[in-house]
Amino acid sequence: MSSRLAHPSELIVAPASVAGSGARAIVRLSGEGLTRLLSELVVPEVDDAFVVPGPARCVAARLVGELAAVWGPLAVDVLWWPGPAGPTGGPLAELQLPASGPLVDAIIAAACGHGARLARGGEFSLRSFLAGRIDLVQAEAVLAVVDARTPDELATALDRMAGGAGRRLHAVREALLDLLADIEAVIDFSDEHSPDHVAAADAAFWQAVDGRLATALRTLDEVAAHGTARDAAAGDLPRVVLVGRPNIGKSSLFNALAGGSAALVADEAGTTRDWIAARLDAEGIAAVLVDLAGIDGGAALGPVAAAAIRTAEAEVARADVLLVCRDACDPDDVPEVSAGVERIDVLTRCDLGAVGSACAGAMLTSSHERLGIDDVRRAISAAVQRLEPRGPTATLRMRVGVEEARAEIRRAQVSAGAAGRDEALVAGHLGRAVVAIGTITGRDMGDDLLDRIFERHCIGK
Repeated sequence: MSSRLAHPSELIVAPASVAGSGARAIVRLSGEGLTRLLSELVVPEVDDAFVVPGPARCVAARLVGELAAVWGPLAVDVLWWPGPAGPTGGPLAELQLPASGPLVDAIIAAACGHGARLARGGEFSLRSFLAGRIDLVQAEAVLAVVDARTPDELATALDRMAGGAGRRLHAVREALLDLLADIEAVIDFSDEHSPDHVAAADAAFWQAVDGRLATALRTLDEVAAHGTARDAAAGDLPRVVLVGRPNIGKSSLFNALAGGSAALVADEAGTTRDWIAARLDAEGIAAVLVDLAGIDGGAALGPVAAAAIRTAEAEVARADVLLVCRDACDPDDVPEVSAGVERIDVLTRCDLGAVGSACAGAMLTSSHERLGIDDVRRAISAAVQRLEPRGPTATLRMRVGVEEARAEIRRAQVSAGAAGRDEALVAGHLGRAVVAIGTITGRDMGDDLLDRIFERHCIGK
């Protein structure tokens, strides 16, 4: 067992707010002996405020000891959770203070000097998970909130952190466990009644079982559908990014591939200033298609154009597949892009320029005449299928776990049918469905994998 799982009550401290400008900063502390540690750092305005049990509260305090010697008796607010009802299952405090980097560092150093240690990445979230305050879907949503780059991504992460999917999955798991217990009881006690009584009870019981299985399956179908819809908006799908020089028909190609007119098209360089995205369904494969500002090799750029280039470069670095576009009128002008990702070379506006030998290997397209559009869509589908599976994110784990549970419940429905009914097979399928859901919420997951999941979180989360 890892050290973090074996010692979830050690005193830990970490900054819980982003460094930089702002009005307030937060330092988070948790673990046994926290009351003693707080007395070394601050003194409350009301005596015994950290000793009296009760609900969470905000305590006005001021710095003391070596901190006060340097910073003076600075006023701070302490959000205080006294005991096991707190977010981490033990005492937790958050010191809210002026957003000064040196002050935050000084408080953390003082806490470490009095017995705390710097928290590892994800350690606060791990303690909340171990205490049953959050499930694994919510814990990984914390990381997704930190990493969110768009409003849709943030909305999806906040939705999961609020526990919507986790609560529904937990309810299905509990219902399946109850049903499994009932079926096990039928197996154990079926010999204690007369055949006529068993036959009469049997029909009613298995009719109820069928209804309970259908309800569980319906809920999982809804969770899967909701997750698919949100993932498509949030960018969990592979990102296919169009990159090229300004004014070479990238936005027209984007519109042709996406089947709409989301991108503004004009005969003027720099029409696209930001990136826009649309869902692309090609040959049964879903992806997010992204159109960028043209990357200009010129040296003189205004502040707006320079900001657009920086945004475009960031999106190129984030791409899973690059659609590298060249103009048929100037096929030798190839944008520089980093290697290491799937790449598709495309020649645009082939209705306007003669295609020469320099274009070997590039796909020929014309958005105006829809030349090569279907071929590019097929190439995108093939490139996406070649991608490595994404890491063990909450999204992937939920998708795989829900599908496994749905498959086992369908098998249980077949085994519970009147023809050739097999109670033991039904119980086996239900047990595997329970395990599949448990891998999503963290109920059936090894300590090593849990530790690795939480290591991806930021310090202080």
